[in-house]
Amino acid sequence: MNSPLIFVIFGATGDLMNRKLMPALLHLVRDGALSQDVYIVGVGRREITTDEFQNMMLDSVKRMYRKEFDSTLWQKIISRMYYSQGKFEDKNLYDDLVNLLDTFDKECNACVPRFFYLATPPQHYETILTRLHTSKLSEGCGQGTTLYTKVLIEKPFGKDLNTARHLDELLASIFEERQIYRIDHYLGKETVQNILSFRFANGIFEPTWNKDFIDHIQITLSEDEGVGTRGMFYDGVGALRDVVQNHMLEMLAIIAMDQPRAFDAQSIRDEKAAVLKKISIRNFETLRGQYDGYTKENDVDARSTTETFVALKLHLDIPRWNGVPFYLRTGKKLPEKFTEISIHFKKPMVCYGDVCLFPEPDVKRNVLTIRIEPDEGIALRLMAKTPGFGMKLAPVSMNFSYAQSFAAIETPQAYERLLADSVRGDQTLFARTDGIDASWTLVTKVLRVWEKTSLPLLPYTQGSWGPPEAHDFIEKDRRHWFLHGKKV
Repeated sequence: MNSPLIFVIFGATGDLMNRKLMPALLHLVRDGALSQDVYIVGVGRREITTDEFQNMMLDSVKRMYRKEFDSTLWQKIISRMYYSQGKFEDKNLYDDLVNLLDTFDKECNACVPRFFYLATPPQHYETILTRLHTSKLSEGCGQGTTLYTKVLIEKPFGKDLNTARHLDELLASIFEERQIYRIDHYLGKETVQNILSFRFANGIFEPTWNKDFIDHIQITLSEDEGVGTRGMFYDGVGALRDVVQNHMLEMLAIIAMDQPRAFDAQSIRDEKAAVLKKISIRNFETLRGQYDGYTKENDVDARSTTETFVALKLHLDIPRWNGVPFYLRTGKKLPEKFTEISIHFKKPMVCYGDVCLFPEPDVKRNVLTIRIEPDEGIALRLMAKTPGFGMKLAPVSMNFSYAQSFAAIETPQAYERLLADSVRGDQTLFARTDGIDASWTLVTKVLRVWEKTSLPLLPYTQGSWGPPEAHDFIEKDRRHWFLHGKKV
């Protein structure tokens, strides 16, 4: 972590670099998690100079910096910050990179480890990877690929099962699996990681984490914004590919996985992959919708049938979860931005024959809610007696908030953790090829059924909770969507 490093970031003038990657790199250097001798090479098609690129990065970090800005540190960083302009398919761009990176090796008198980050739209992945291979940039300074190069690649990993497998084959032909870091930033979020410790380090939860005690599980990822400037990418992709295939199925896998043999990358990813391979969708219970005005967004086809809302009912063909449904929903232009997982336990037995301890309608299910964003924390709904005479019950909540319990600790952002782990060589929080293949297998089946059956694209009002039919989707099972510990 104290050695010189080279980060070559393709798509460096884009939103991801400005909002996430550059602030993350600066925070890691500031905190000593990365050496100050880090070379940052931005690669993009925009015709700007290195000075203009440095000023662009300065604007981004000043917006995102979480402490008093250190101008001395920044000067050290930009002394090793460069910009290389060109089209991703242009051979000359990679020839220039070869020469530039060679100067870094000579300057350090060493073979400096190289991290190639693909922060571009997915349609450029194949071109960039192929050019990295033919230019031999992927081989570092020629002393062995496994020691000196790594590639970090953003989701989505393909557009369907076939394209995902093609991308994986291409990656495997250039890099070894240990060199490949598939980024899903949700896996870097503190609360998602805490699910593992919460489940397996507390003896009161894991014994009840199964079909005998749990009625159903809900996962909701709600976005209050529309497609914004992502219309060109999003149209034709939709919520199922953009969010369900990666973020939501990864969260499902962490919630449902069995206890790993060890807290290491292979053991954890083995268990996650085992879950993803066993997901089934019976009777293809799905629902899709599109918010009013979507077809008028910039770079969106006026006749688009791309879904901006999707709900699914999934099952796991695993003894632990036999008969327990998993309800997933996600959408854009919903009332608020939040992500949470709620585990709904079965109601206790309160009646024995004709004798009831409590009136059955007064007893609500215990619900464990894991808040991923924005207010990270965990809440548990319990039943308690209300003050006064008689035995009247009411639901109460026990809350744990990261912001309150760990106020003195600055929590690393998702991209800070993922970048640091890639340098350390820890692949625990990164997606693996078998898990991606399993998730795309499921999603591709859904897409084909949608195509064959012409599943209606249901309209919904901006600022609502999706199509009205989304409530019937779960209520037909005598269940309700849950939000912030309450029925909605």
